[in-house]
Amino acid sequence: MTKTLSALAALLFATAAQAAPAPTPKPPSTTPADPLAGLNMDQQMELCDRLETLKKQNKPLSPKMQQQLKACQAMSMESTPGPAPDATQDR
Repeated sequence: MTKTLSALAALLFATAAQAAPAPTPKPPSTTPADPLAGLNMDQQMELCDRLETLKKQNKPLSPKMQQQLKACQAMSMESTPGPAPDATQDR
């Protein structure tokens, strides 16, 4: 009787261990994370100024700093105003 119970218990545990799903790795995200995330506007501006200064001084930038600099440049390009409206140009 104990051999039967032992065999059933071993079978039960072997089946339960086999049925457990293997953890699946997360696929790499296709959208890059914002390198300036978590910073308020003042901190972003300060960081951008510091990165621009380092670039002008030809200091080496880490890959993360290069990503941040690109984000700064993209942010400044987006915020560049277009030409003034006609009513303003007439003045």
